[in-house]
Amino acid sequence: MFGRKIKILLLAVLFIFFSGSLFALEEYVSEVYKQIDSCFSAKDENKLNSVLSKNVNDKYYYLMENYTQKKIRRLIVNNDYDFAMAATLVIIENNLDNEEAVEMYSVISDAYEIQRKHELEVEQQRQYELARIQMEKEKQRGNVEKEYVAASKTSGGSVYVSGKETKLTSTNWKLNLGIVDLAFLMDNASEIQSLHYGVSLDFDYEYVMENKNVLGAEAFVGGQFLTIPLSEDEGKIVPLLVDLEAAVKYAIANISKNLFIRVGFNAIITGKSETAPLTAGVLDNFYSPFIGVKFANVAIGPAKLEIGADWLAGHLFYPDVTAAAGVAMNIAIPFAELEKVKLNFNIGVRDKFFLKEEGFENRASLIVAIGVENVVR
Repeated sequence: MFGRKIKILLLAVLFIFFSGSLFALEEYVSEVYKQIDSCFSAKDENKLNSVLSKNVNDKYYYLMENYTQKKIRRLIVNNDYDFAMAATLVIIENNLDNEEAVEMYSVISDAYEIQRKHELEVEQQRQYELARIQMEKEKQRGNVEKEYVAASKTSGGSVYVSGKETKLTSTNWKLNLGIVDLAFLMDNASEIQSLHYGVSLDFDYEYVMENKNVLGAEAFVGGQFLTIPLSEDEGKIVPLLVDLEAAVKYAIANISKNLFIRVGFNAIITGKSETAPLTAGVLDNFYSPFIGVKFANVAIGPAKLEIGADWLAGHLFYPDVTAAAGVAMNIAIPFAELEKVKLNFNIGVRDKFFLKEEGFENRASLIVAIGVENVVR
């Protein structure tokens, strides 16, 4: 009986001893865990390295290492790859034999690369969208500047005010050089038909007034100096044709900014030859004031159309001419725009018609020109 009591007493002492050691172990490891938690909260890899390296030779280091790896896995779940990689490197540096840590670092590296590529794609899409929005703003700003006038502020910068509320005006001009001016002369009374090659020059100026009405001026010079006979009869050749025209024009904005009334003067010079007696029926020099209408700056996509008709009042002073009229049309197709000027390709037709006491005469020209005009921004 006494021996049994001694055994119970010894077992009780051993239990108390091992229980104390166990509690001491838990308290010691828990303290290190708290230090590791602090390192992860601050994301301080140097402090983490200090904690692990100080305990690397401890017989319970594997518990600290496992706890650290558990914390790293939590970072991976939260996609916090930066500190996860740094913490994994700390483990590897303190224990090169930790194969699990090496494998974990490889997995984190791959996941980090995937995340980096995804973030890069997202950022590129964001930049593209910002660029698109900026381009749209610039386009809208360009439209605003066309409809409104920019006025400087005394404090710097600019404001936009409606053209109806400001006295600012604008001017437009364009110059066309006709590199081909091919005229066809026909007089049915003398049965003359001939082609004539030459060049031309066309200038147009417009001034936009405060009330948005447009006042402008036009000038045209065209001459055909090379005759291409359509018959072998030298007596039916006119060696020189010249067309000179100057006009002022006016458009009322409340009616249409594209509809102009034109008033001007036209001179048609015919250089006949003494060796061509059969051209006597062709109209000699013809000088005439005129009045007409013209549609100008009519947009057809990127191109612009001009078309007009004139009544030549000079026929009232020529007894052999019963009526005279002229028409003109031009299409300007832009092909290049510089900072201040725009270049365009022009195809135009001009025609003068004369109804005479004996038959009629027609002078039609096809003009191919290169044009330049100022850019209105």
